[in-house]
Amino acid sequence: MTLRAALRALRVTALGLGTATAAYAQPTFAWRGRAFLDYAYVLASDDPDQEGAHTFDYRRLYLTADVTLDDAFRARARLEANGGSTTTEGRPAPFVKDLWLRWRYAAPGHTATLGVQPPPLFDLSEDVFGYRSLDRTVIDRARIRDSRDLGLRLDGPLVGPVRYAAMVGNGNGVRPDEDGERGKHVYGQLIADPEGPFVATLGADYTAHVPAAAVRQSSARASALVAVVAERVRAGVEAFYVSTTLDAPAPTTQDGLGASVFGAVDLSARTAVLARYDYIDAAAGRIGQDEHYVLGAFVFRPSPAVDVMPNVVVRLPEGAEANALARLTVDVRL
Repeated sequence: MTLRAALRALRVTALGLGTATAAYAQPTFAWRGRAFLDYAYVLASDDPDQEGAHTFDYRRLYLTADVTLDDAFRARARLEANGGSTTTEGRPAPFVKDLWLRWRYAAPGHTATLGVQPPPLFDLSEDVFGYRSLDRTVIDRARIRDSRDLGLRLDGPLVGPVRYAAMVGNGNGVRPDEDGERGKHVYGQLIADPEGPFVATLGADYTAHVPAAAVRQSSARASALVAVVAERVRAGVEAFYVSTTLDAPAPTTQDGLGASVFGAVDLSARTAVLARYDYIDAAAGRIGQDEHYVLGAFVFRPSPAVDVMPNVVVRLPEGAEANALARLTVDVRL
């Protein structure tokens, strides 16, 4: 799909969402875009041929249409292109990142959302960290779960400052289930957001997949976040535990954990500094080794819609050479 065709499909989808309710209310549209742009220089690598390599790149490009149908219904259609999503010719290959309809079915804020959407995993931790433009949060980096799923999500208040989020999805990210595949992914999360600087979450999810002509695999995860969000300071600790079981050739279970500590301080209205440390052990990560990760950045905001961020990312896999990257990242919000 070309970018022009993808944009046309996005517009048709958004207009179609509005037309369906034209007899009841006049829908309103909000178009937004966002780009994460990098200049990166490899300071150190476990591959000597990569040391000294430098390049300009885009890490993420988003185009989003938010539609308000009436007081009860909202919808979103979002396309994403990234440096790893290209055609066979190496050109950008946009794909559907979000495509959902949300119904506020009861006061004071109970909602049901159907479609491709974020599961209740990363929302609050990404908001508290505040710099998705620099990197994903620790559970997302470990890639034990996808940042999107296709399913039904429920959100709403419980008691006082505590609210809930629950979802049932396919567990395949933005991809549909394959023919003959059985099993679903179930998520749950409690969020405590009292008046004051502290926020916390407690979450869990479970998936059991039985692909056609393949062995059953199940996985359970638990996670927690405790954070402080003040006027000029944000800081938090997030940790997760995951257990994965494979039924064949003999039942085997693998347990892993990870943790992240991060903080950001606004030095002025236009400047900030941040630092973060992650640990992901071999059983939970994608690289098969214990990994230590360090991120440090300075933020300059010449415009409310633009962040310019010199930053350094260091990955230290145990038993391997360190990987260090110096970047200049620009986050543009349209």
